[in-house]
Amino acid sequence: MTLGQHDHLPIFLHQNIRFLRKKLKMSQEELATRVGLNRGNIASYENGTAEPKICNLLKISNLFGVSIIDLTQQDLRESESFVKANEKFSKLNANELELLVQFAKRSNELEKVINSIHTCFQFKARSLEEETLTDKHMLMVAMKFEELFDASKELIENHQALIDFINCRCK
Repeated sequence: MTLGQHDHLPIFLHQNIRFLRKKLKMSQEELATRVGLNRGNIASYENGTAEPKICNLLKISNLFGVSIIDLTQQDLRESESFVKANEKFSKLNANELELLVQFAKRSNELEKVINSIHTCFQFKARSLEEETLTDKHMLMVAMKFEELFDASKELIENHQALIDFINCRCK
């Protein structure tokens, strides 16, 4: 299909937004709040007098569990179309699965690196002479390192939890 051939494709965006909002039993106000807009924006989208910016379109499609393409180009009021669009959206393709595996591997590697750095720091701190440990500057460095270590561990845990969540959601 060439670029010019897209001009005649029907656009179902405004019908789909209204249909899916009602299907989820949401008011325009609730939908607006969930995607960070106001009720007037949603009313304009549903009336077809305005179109959402791409970032808002992405938020809306994610909320409804369909791709942007399906939200705009498929009549989702037909139950079979909506079911197919939702299933397609929920499943990861092979590239996304591979990317998820790579993220999980990288997360495990980073956790090992952070733990190794922490072990090394603890070894160095224990090997310092007693009087060096009482030095205020050294004590502050040690405290800051521990804070950084704790933050890094939490970040790795959150990263892994997100990967696990996506994995479970899409199986």
